[in-house]
Amino acid sequence: MGVTDLWSILNPVRRHVPLESLTGKTLAVDLSIWVCEAQMVKQMIGVVNKPHLRNLFFRISSLSLLGVKLVFVSEGEAPKIKADTMKKRNEQRYGPSTKAAPAKPGRSYFKSVLKECLLMLECLGIPWVQAAGEAEAMCAYLNAHGLVDGCITNDGDAFLYGAQTVYRNFTMNVKGIPGVRKIQAIKLIESLNGETLLQR
Repeated sequence: MGVTDLWSILNPVRRHVPLESLTGKTLAVDLSIWVCEAQMVKQMIGVVNKPHLRNLFFRISSLSLLGVKLVFVSEGEAPKIKADTMKKRNEQRYGPSTKAAPAKPGRSYFKSVLKECLLMLECLGIPWVQAAGEAEAMCAYLNAHGLVDGCITNDGDAFLYGAQTVYRNFTMNVKGIPGVRKIQAIKLIESLNGETLLQR
């Protein structure tokens, strides 16, 4: 669901992490984030048949060459409380649903895209896990229990689920990717002098 304005609050402790510094690390990747990013690249629309597979393949290849190990996490069932948010998001992407059409036109398409990605991961021998719920929660669990060194997700909920290190707005740019460590975030929150995140 996301925590409103969390990333802007954490901005003072965010730092760009060079991709080379991830060498030797194992990262949990919220697969849905990469799929959605690929679907939104205007230069690929109508030019690349399956942008989600292209994006996935090239990112895996580049990170593997850097010695970064990846564990992908696929979305499970979203919580019922999130249903309205997801309905609005799907209507923005795919248009409003009609009574004659299925209730979740975009969701079934999205699930088929995820299945294609999972098949590619299996063919490449890249590990993946199916989350019972939201992918960022499973990424956070893996990170909190020391099974991975960090999470690649744009969803700040990962911190609420226990993630220690989150990399967001992932790109293969040589400048690196923005990352926030939990310790830095806690220090910032403590410096709010009694204000809560909700009061900001």
